[in-house]
Amino acid sequence: MRRAKIIIGCNYGDEGKGLATAYCAGSSGGACLNVLINGGAQRGHTVETPNGKRHVFHHFGSATFHGAVSCADEDFILNPLLYCQERMELQQKYGLEPQLMISARCRVSTPYDMILGQIIEENRGSARHGSCGCGIQETRVRYQQTDWSLPWGEMVQLTDEAFAAYCRRIAEDALPQRLERLGMPLPDAWRPLLEDRGIVEHAWLDFQEMKQHTRTYEDWSTMAASYSLLLFEAGQGLALDENNLRDFPHLTPSSTTSLVSARRIAALPGVTETEVIYVTRSYFTRHGAGPFPTECPKETINPRMEDRTNVPNPHQHSLRYGLFDEQALSERVQADETASRQVLPKLRTALLVTHLNETGGQLTGDGDIRTLAATFDRVLCSAAPWQVAPWKETVAQIGA
Repeated sequence: MRRAKIIIGCNYGDEGKGLATAYCAGSSGGACLNVLINGGAQRGHTVETPNGKRHVFHHFGSATFHGAVSCADEDFILNPLLYCQERMELQQKYGLEPQLMISARCRVSTPYDMILGQIIEENRGSARHGSCGCGIQETRVRYQQTDWSLPWGEMVQLTDEAFAAYCRRIAEDALPQRLERLGMPLPDAWRPLLEDRGIVEHAWLDFQEMKQHTRTYEDWSTMAASYSLLLFEAGQGLALDENNLRDFPHLTPSSTTSLVSARRIAALPGVTETEVIYVTRSYFTRHGAGPFPTECPKETINPRMEDRTNVPNPHQHSLRYGLFDEQALSERVQADETASRQVLPKLRTALLVTHLNETGGQLTGDGDIRTLAATFDRVLCSAAPWQVAPWKETVAQIGA
């Protein structure tokens, strides 16, 4: 029987979805398809192994170390520049030739979407929305509001001249029109970069490399049906879902829920045994601007903690910390589970709590693993970046 795991972050991202995905791939046999179901290259899912491998996955799934084939679902936003950088890193550091299947419907970011997003966030000053600098939101807006919106399946048919013309229209028409609609000026400091013709030339080379080393598919069901394990790896977390209007505009421009994955599974022939694994740290984090009700100083949780993935950057600044909020997490998970059960009535659920080594095996704030455990089919825990085990085994190991 085909099996599927849907990996979902419970909160604001950075929960440990890379660890969860790698764990599922490592504990299962058979051909594995690792589906990137939303977002784009702004996702940063860290996988570490006991023998010293460590990589932050963006364009490839977190099951890559286990030989999985990655799949960019139609809602995933591609970025050839960042794809090429990551592919080279995996080749040079680990000798890997990572495989990526791409839906012909995928949207594609250009360097000008990245530039535009950074200009807009810079103009907002202290009212920043929380951009990652990868152009995700501006790519989405361009595909919704302009004629310069070719999907991947059409872009791969372009000649170099047609590709250059496409990019220049984005730079010379779409970008200034977007700034004008927002009532924002084009800063003088950015003008030389926009006039640099070398950007298009480099973009074409990146695009060609990505086209050469990936495969394009038209029909999801036909492509996915041959895999015995499907790992749907969502980006960001439920609190950042695009439909969480209460926290608008400090959200991610995609669906972070399990519903799209459930629909993909339901479209496949035969029966697929499916489990959603909801992932949370033993405390909460948030990277970027936006409301954070339980925010507290890092020292309140553990002053010795170090996050090697979420380092300060010009777009999101430093990682923020907060205490565990059991009621908020439970409400988000219940709403997500209820929606997906409409599509997959026999859906099972699991909770994975990570970073327990940093909090003495306990949840911070008002969190109680025993209370949460009663609402899931099983509970897993992690007390090391490469380790996942049943809850009771982990607590006994820590000595809590």
